[in-house]
Amino acid sequence: MFGLGDAAPDFALPSADDDLVSLNEILDEGHVVLLVFLRHLG
Repeated sequence: MFGLGDAAPDFALPSADDDLVSLNEILDEGHVVLLVFLRHLG
C-alpha cells in the first residue's frame, strides 16, 4: 500500500497522438496530476 508522501510509481500511457507520456515527465514539467484508481466491484 501507499502512504501519505510516498512517491507514485512511474508509468507511461499512449496519448491521443500515440506518443508515450510518462507520469514522471508530466510531474517534471510542473503539472499537477490527480490519479484515480477504480476497482471493479462486480
